[in-house]
Amino acid sequence: MCGICGILASGSGRPGLEDPASRLAMRDALAHRGPDDAGEWGDQHAWLGHRRLAIVDPAQGRQPMVRGQPGTASGETVVVFNGELLNHRELRSILEAEGSTFRTDCDAEVAAEAVHRWGENALDRFRGLFALAWYRPAQRKLVLARDPLGVIPLHHATVRGGVLFASEPVALLRHPGVDASPDPVVVSAYLSTIRITLGARTMFRGVSVLEPGTVARFDLRGEQPDVEITRWWRPPARGNGDDDGRGLREVMAESVSAHLMSDVEVCTLLSGGIDSSAIAVEARRELPNIRSFCATGGDGHADPDRPAARMVAESLGLDHHEIGLADDSIDRWQNMVAAQMLPLGTPNEIAINAIAEGIRSQGVKVALSGEGADEILGGYEPVIQSVLARYLDASPPQTHAEAADWLLGAISFIGPDQKSALLQPSFLEEADGDRSLRMNVTDALASGGEADDPACCLGYLMERNLPGLLGRLNSAMMLASVEARPPFADRRVVEHAAGLSRSCLFDRQADGTVRTKSILRSAYAGALPREVLSRPKASFPVPFTGWLKPVLASSERLERLEQWVRPEVLGVVATDPEAHPLVAWPLANLGIWLESLSGDRAGIGSGR
Repeated sequence: MCGICGILASGSGRPGLEDPASRLAMRDALAHRGPDDAGEWGDQHAWLGHRRLAIVDPAQGRQPMVRGQPGTASGETVVVFNGELLNHRELRSILEAEGSTFRTDCDAEVAAEAVHRWGENALDRFRGLFALAWYRPAQRKLVLARDPLGVIPLHHATVRGGVLFASEPVALLRHPGVDASPDPVVVSAYLSTIRITLGARTMFRGVSVLEPGTVARFDLRGEQPDVEITRWWRPPARGNGDDDGRGLREVMAESVSAHLMSDVEVCTLLSGGIDSSAIAVEARRELPNIRSFCATGGDGHADPDRPAARMVAESLGLDHHEIGLADDSIDRWQNMVAAQMLPLGTPNEIAINAIAEGIRSQGVKVALSGEGADEILGGYEPVIQSVLARYLDASPPQTHAEAADWLLGAISFIGPDQKSALLQPSFLEEADGDRSLRMNVTDALASGGEADDPACCLGYLMERNLPGLLGRLNSAMMLASVEARPPFADRRVVEHAAGLSRSCLFDRQADGTVRTKSILRSAYAGALPREVLSRPKASFPVPFTGWLKPVLASSERLERLEQWVRPEVLGVVATDPEAHPLVAWPLANLGIWLESLSGDRAGIGSGR
């Protein structure tokens, strides 16, 4: 996994191309994503930069990669690739049969040759986690593309005279032409959902995110870029099939095997929950000596994950390691926000970053993670319980818009209907009354099925929750230069799960209890201890409520928040944040974020 970026002129524009120091500052703002190597390519109209975390063929594979020859029919294609192409050996054989030759064993070279030869048609043949950009100098055309489920991030911005792209906003914000002012619509949505994007919008007015399974085409011949953005992949429609667990077990075994593709050591994260434990079962089968790592929360002792992970590790014979949260969690939180120039979504990101640092200190660069199972296989017991109670015990919503209003009220940190009492009227007006948020949730529910069917909520989990979750995993791990691979978030796993009936995933039992991820529990019955198979869904025990008061004690942060939040509300929350954790957490993050934005451009991403 790596960091990619670029500056491309439209027409006769020169959007910073003539300043080598600024270009390299933009690239090297992504050094945490690629500490092993750095490269660049440029001509009079374009510049592409790359930072490498060397995983496949570590000794070779420097990027950007140039395929083809100038003056030929196809011309040159310059490519920067971020992620892992899990089926690169299969594609290499196909390309070699078509006449391609390769200098390295790196998957990035296969990806580069594939898009050079096949263009966008290559994307549907790729399997893995990826974001990439390719530029054809002779045609002055740029294409950006992102993997189906949004494991790997990619952002872009239009500035005077051209287009920029980068793995993270922090690199784009190095450019003085990017509008770094907060987008009130996304800020308000963040207060409800703790997600830092809303569709293609980000926390910054001038930065857009490329959505999962999406391709963006930029024609740069005119004075203004001509942009076209379309989806190249969408989750399949829900089916009504059956599976006794054996089908899913086969698909998961194959996915884990594919995700173990690496020329460096791969470990597995193990919380003792069924998701990470299922991955450990399959990984252990492929790699008998694989190491597992568990983050210990709370005081390191009052933590249900710790004994559960030990139980799984002992049952599988894993080389198991525990990494505890240090006393620097508040500093870690603030440093993460400053380094990314973005608020955190959940307190779990702090623990994920801590375990990533511990893993990296032991020389490991790649970790398998169980993230994504809840969205794909119907987890999140409290949400599912609420959904079934509404749909089975009351009158179900009749429209997707009605379902969206109900769901936002049920699961938000700060619900849209609460905001008039908490937020400044001027801010609510700028945020457009959360109309964009409601529409975003409505569209996601519609993708999951009919409004009166509880399975429509799976559309929300897949289309909205999953990319946010995967983005948090990626950013927290990559700050420590560790690549996270989530085998559940694999196209083949998603396609198998989509074909199953709701009752295979979640349903209410005869005794009134709700069973979630039923198919996963069936798939691993006998392979895991009963205690693990029956463990309820629980968040990692991060003691974040005790961190809120020191963070909100800063009068400067509170003053900055007053542009959005009523002062009397801030006073109540700052005095006793533990009594209002769902309000205090996003507000504290926004306070730290606004503080980080107040620095000059030279300090962006430095953590100062």
